[in-house]
Amino acid sequence: MKRGSRGLSTSDMRILRTLLGRYAARYHLAGPEKDDLIERTFQALASNPEIFFEIPVEQAAAETMHRIYAGH
Repeated sequence: MKRGSRGLSTSDMRILRTLLGRYAARYHLAGPEKDDLIERTFQALASNPEIFFEIPVEQAAAETMHRIYAGH
Protein backbone atom coordinates (compact mmCIF):
# COMPACT_ATOMS: atom_id res chain seq x y z
CA MET A 1 0.00 0.00 0.00
CA LYS A 2 1.32 3.46 -0.78
CA ARG A 3 2.46 5.60 2.08
CA GLY A 4 -0.20 7.98 3.35
CA SER A 5 -3.09 6.03 1.84
CA ARG A 6 -5.69 4.44 4.03
CA GLY A 7 -6.87 0.87 3.84
CA LEU A 8 -10.44 -0.35 3.79
CA SER A 9 -12.33 -0.30 7.07
CA THR A 10 -14.42 -3.27 8.20
CA SER A 11 -17.52 -1.35 7.15
CA ASP A 12 -15.99 -0.56 3.74
CA MET A 13 -15.19 -4.24 3.22
CA ARG A 14 -18.71 -5.35 4.14
CA ILE A 15 -20.28 -2.82 1.75
CA LEU A 16 -17.85 -3.77 -1.02
CA ARG A 17 -18.63 -7.49 -0.68
CA THR A 18 -22.37 -6.73 -0.88
CA LEU A 19 -21.84 -4.65 -4.01
CA LEU A 20 -19.71 -7.37 -5.60
CA GLY A 21 -22.39 -9.96 -4.86
CA ARG A 22 -24.91 -7.92 -6.81
CA TYR A 23 -22.51 -7.35 -9.69
CA ALA A 24 -21.61 -11.06 -9.90
CA ALA A 25 -25.26 -11.91 -10.59
CA ARG A 26 -24.96 -10.52 -14.11
CA TYR A 27 -22.50 -13.28 -15.01
CA HIS A 28 -25.10 -15.98 -14.25
CA LEU A 29 -22.74 -17.86 -11.97
CA ALA A 30 -23.74 -19.78 -8.87
CA GLY A 31 -22.11 -21.49 -5.94
CA PRO A 32 -18.33 -21.78 -5.88
CA GLU A 33 -17.83 -20.04 -9.24
CA LYS A 34 -19.74 -16.96 -8.08
CA ASP A 35 -18.01 -16.97 -4.70
CA ASP A 36 -14.61 -17.24 -6.38
CA LEU A 37 -15.32 -14.32 -8.72
CA ILE A 38 -16.45 -12.19 -5.78
CA GLU A 39 -13.42 -13.13 -3.67
CA ARG A 40 -10.89 -12.58 -6.45
CA THR A 41 -12.43 -9.21 -7.28
CA PHE A 42 -12.53 -8.23 -3.60
CA GLN A 43 -8.86 -9.14 -3.15
CA ALA A 44 -7.85 -7.17 -6.27
CA LEU A 45 -9.70 -4.08 -5.05
CA ALA A 46 -8.57 -4.41 -1.42
CA SER A 47 -4.94 -4.66 -2.50
CA ASN A 48 -5.29 -1.37 -4.39
CA PRO A 49 -7.59 0.89 -2.29
CA GLU A 50 -6.15 3.98 -3.97
CA ILE A 51 -8.37 3.21 -6.96
CA PHE A 52 -11.37 4.40 -4.94
CA PHE A 53 -9.91 7.91 -4.91
CA GLU A 54 -9.45 7.87 -8.68
CA ILE A 55 -12.80 6.58 -9.96
CA PRO A 56 -16.22 5.88 -8.42
CA VAL A 57 -16.48 2.70 -6.34
CA GLU A 58 -19.16 1.24 -8.60
CA GLN A 59 -17.00 1.77 -11.68
CA ALA A 60 -13.91 0.29 -10.02
CA ALA A 61 -15.87 -2.76 -8.88
CA ALA A 62 -17.56 -3.36 -12.23
CA GLU A 63 -14.40 -2.90 -14.31
CA THR A 64 -12.25 -5.04 -12.02
CA MET A 65 -14.82 -7.84 -11.88
CA HIS A 66 -15.19 -7.82 -15.66
CA ARG A 67 -11.40 -8.05 -16.16
CA ILE A 68 -11.20 -10.98 -13.76
CA TYR A 69 -14.20 -12.75 -15.32
CA ALA A 70 -12.89 -12.23 -18.87
CA GLY A 71 -9.50 -13.61 -17.88
CA HIS A 72 -10.76 -16.93 -16.51
